[in-house]
Amino acid sequence: MPEKILVPVDGSETMERTIRYACNLANLLGGTLTLIHVVALPVAPIDPRPWEQAGESILRDAERLVEQKGCRADIILELALGNPGHRILRVARERDFTLIVIHARGRGEVAALLLGSVCDTVAQGAHCPVLIVRP
Repeated sequence: MPEKILVPVDGSETMERTIRYACNLANLLGGTLTLIHVVALPVAPIDPRPWEQAGESILRDAERLVEQKGCRADIILELALGNPGHRILRVARERDFTLIVIHARGRGEVAALLLGSVCDTVAQGAHCPVLIVRP
């Protein structure tokens, strides 16, 4: 059965390496890629449009990288309060993805302990296998 691969993207330097891994896996396994960017909105009432536009820009950049690697991907932009990891998990479950390819930020141990991370949330809560790409 072909893999349905979900790839969270955030515009960081590690995003290109993560996309390369995901494209290689999709080609090898005959799978499909879906890129997701979750815009973490602040709790204060604000206009979400600038955040949404930034998220769309990140997804366009990621889509270009996917195309350069010879793949094709669907796109999901989500707006959410709080940790984007929870929204990624919900989308992964609801759309029945079979693999998540995500990168670790490489934050120090103290910062990760105090703040947590999207990668940690996804790795610990996923219903499917998670491939973590190190920086």
